[in-house]
Amino acid sequence: MNADNAIRFSLNRLQKQVKGFRNKMPDQPPFSGRSSRAEMVAQSDPAAAGDAPRSAMKPAVTGYGARNSGLRELVSNTLEFDIGSLLQLRSFLYLLAGTGIFLFQTHNTLAIINLALENEKLREQIQMTSSVLTSQELKVHELQSIHNIAQDAAELGLIASSIPAVELRP
Repeated sequence: MNADNAIRFSLNRLQKQVKGFRNKMPDQPPFSGRSSRAEMVAQSDPAAAGDAPRSAMKPAVTGYGARNSGLRELVSNTLEFDIGSLLQLRSFLYLLAGTGIFLFQTHNTLAIINLALENEKLREQIQMTSSVLTSQELKVHELQSIHNIAQDAAELGLIASSIPAVELRP
């Protein structure tokens, strides 16, 4: 049995229980102690006095009391609803599997975010390291150039000065 059939089965059971609730609802609300204009008109109507058969009469429409009693009836029927029949072992396993998948996906998302942050930190370290390496290579090339110039000057017979060189910066 696949999940689609389980959903259909659950919906059919729920539909049957809702129809049961409708059958339990009263046809005519109990007397609320308040009379409305529609009730007074219905009482003055000759059909209400007994001239017409009872099946032809419509029940009197009441105001606040009918809505309130209907709501009470609906709430009491809802409280009688057996949620245990819906939460059978199979439904529990579906919920458990769905929760597990949700938690696994959340864990993976958080792990990806942490890896992205760590990746960014490593990129910054690589950039700083390459910057330091580049500056050291430039310094090595500069010193190598000075050494080559000093060797070329010695071959030409120039002597190194005893006074240290002064570096001018702009």
